Amino acid sequence: MSGLVDKGGALVSSGAVQGMRLVRVADFSAPLSLSDADRPSYVRRFVTLFVPQGQGHRGGTGRVEHARNAQGEHLALKLLSLPRRRDGETEDDYERRVRASHAAFEREYECHILLSGLKGFPRLYGRGTVDGVPCIVMEWVEGITLDRVRRQLVVDGGGRVSPLVAARLGRDLFDLVARMGYVEGGFVHRDISPRNVMVRTSRLSLEQQVDEGVFDLYLIDFGSSAESEPRSTSFTSENAVFRGATADFAPPEMLSDDIPGLAELRKSPAIDVYAAASVVYQLACGQAPYDLHAVGEDGAPVSPYRAKVAAPAPAAVMAHACADELLEALAREPEVAVAVQHAQDKLSAPMGVSEAADALSFVDEQLGIVLGDCLARVQSERPDSAAVRDALSSFSIHYADNVERSFCGRPLVPCVPGGFAASALDVADSTLAHVRMACKGVAAAALAGVAVSAAVLANGAQASLVAAGFAWSGGVPGVVVAVAALFPALVGLSLRFGGSRTTAGFLRGTAGLAVTFAALWQVLADMRFEAAAQQHLLSMALVAAAAAGWCIMVADFALNVALPQMIRRKALPSGDRDGADALPGAVAPALEGKAGKGEARQVCGLQAAGASDADEPGVPADIRDEVCGTNPQPGYEVDDLADEVSGANARFAGKRDALDDDMSEGA
Repeated sequence: MSGLVDKGGALVSSGAVQGMRLVRVADFSAPLSLSDADRPSYVRRFVTLFVPQGQGHRGGTGRVEHARNAQGEHLALKLLSLPRRRDGETEDDYERRVRASHAAFEREYECHILLSGLKGFPRLYGRGTVDGVPCIVMEWVEGITLDRVRRQLVVDGGGRVSPLVAARLGRDLFDLVARMGYVEGGFVHRDISPRNVMVRTSRLSLEQQVDEGVFDLYLIDFGSSAESEPRSTSFTSENAVFRGATADFAPPEMLSDDIPGLAELRKSPAIDVYAAASVVYQLACGQAPYDLHAVGEDGAPVSPYRAKVAAPAPAAVMAHACADELLEALAREPEVAVAVQHAQDKLSAPMGVSEAADALSFVDEQLGIVLGDCLARVQSERPDSAAVRDALSSFSIHYADNVERSFCGRPLVPCVPGGFAASALDVADSTLAHVRMACKGVAAAALAGVAVSAAVLANGAQASLVAAGFAWSGGVPGVVVAVAALFPALVGLSLRFGGSRTTAGFLRGTAGLAVTFAALWQVLADMRFEAAAQQHLLSMALVAAAAAGWCIMVADFALNVALPQMIRRKALPSGDRDGADALPGAVAPALEGKAGKGEARQVCGLQAAGASDADEPGVPADIRDEVCGTNPQPGYEVDDLADEVSGANARFAGKRDALDDDMSEGA
């Protein structure tokens, strides 16, 4: 577009515009009420448009063109795609399909009006005709679809993105779904899929949004949308046509016409909850929840509806599940790598790669639980969109903390639907804390009681000591007895050096207590008391005091380290901590130092200096070529609406849409 805009931002005359065609929008009408004074200027903004030649792409019921008006504003012009005549089709049948296409386009416009103006939905400016073809003029959204986002943010060979990034994208997507509930009577999109969700990049680049942890998402294409409480007869029943949903992401009730109460089921917001969760599932797992290419025992294809109702959605397998690819994944996840390094710093010994993969997968499992609840086959069992948004928000906020908790064997902060209160201390962790404090309190009270009792009983007792040339005799001061009883415990506790919750600290404290106890025991053995019973009482007091002091250290260690690790490992297979499997401690510090913070997410730029990007292992060739720019994107497909309407069965038979989205797409 260079050279087409003057200093004021307006386009120059149409004759000077190369590669552009002039489009006149006739019969233009606005979606809002305008005063007689404002209507002419508003209409002038949109009746004369400049559209690049040979560009545009299919969008729902029509074709979307990137247009500019005389003021230089970016607009999206959506033109109805009329169906092609089929071989042997009668004139009446063809006319019926044309009328149905016009009705579908009209219905899409009416649904779009309900959401225009809400954040995350393209603003609608009006409608009209171009050369007799109905059109819609709306906001142009500069960005990329989630199809391309996934390809750019892939972290492993399975096409998965970081679970943390997937959760944040899901949080913001479910926020859009929840926003549709603000419309009076409710609103259901019914075709949420990666190609219908865009990340707007006109303000912040995708990489900047990943760094910020917040995404500027837009939901587009309302060709299948409907009001939850329609004000008139439904479009589907009235026109006997339905554009359908994308089978990979649609719930079972959208994939069959033979379900009781289908009309009501298809007006439920639970449809969008299922579809949005399927999109997040694909981001996190690299594939849609169900394989719709499966065949039955007789070799015949299994219908998508049967595939989705026959069994629950498979458990989510995310990027950290494979220990062999963990280091490569962490190299593309700077934020997670830093969290892993901080968790490692809290351990007394480095954790092995396989055990680290298990610990991270244990955290990621919470995301899988949330998605699994959303993918319930029965609508009533799915959580509402606001609850899922809050769960994914909690998962994202507490991810780094939960990584540390998992590595240290402490209970995780929960975020599952139905019980995802994001408190800093969950019930299990709080219970352990109370038990630990109670045990330490009892041991400390016992230690103090023993010291005081020994001091009272031995105060003034006559004794003598001869050892290593040293001789002493006289009355024993009670204060000295009390200090001697406390001394082993004080030495042991001080030698932990702040490592009360580590194995090394526990061993240092135990060793210090034992050595001090042995030294005092020898001193007591060399002493002679007038009453032999007093020596026996002091010996028992010394043993009891040492045991009470050691119990304090045991409570800290057992209830902070040993017991939580045992609890977690009952549900989490533990790897071996051998030297060959040790998780390198240099990975996270390098990333934490931003040794290429952006490069950490470039699939093709993470090898050592001088290494060849083209041969990077673990990344599929098609994804690597696309991100690196070595495989040019194919042009847009312009689908016929008739194929879209009549070909729903082909979609429902499991055909995947291979449409690649351009880096700049309109709503």
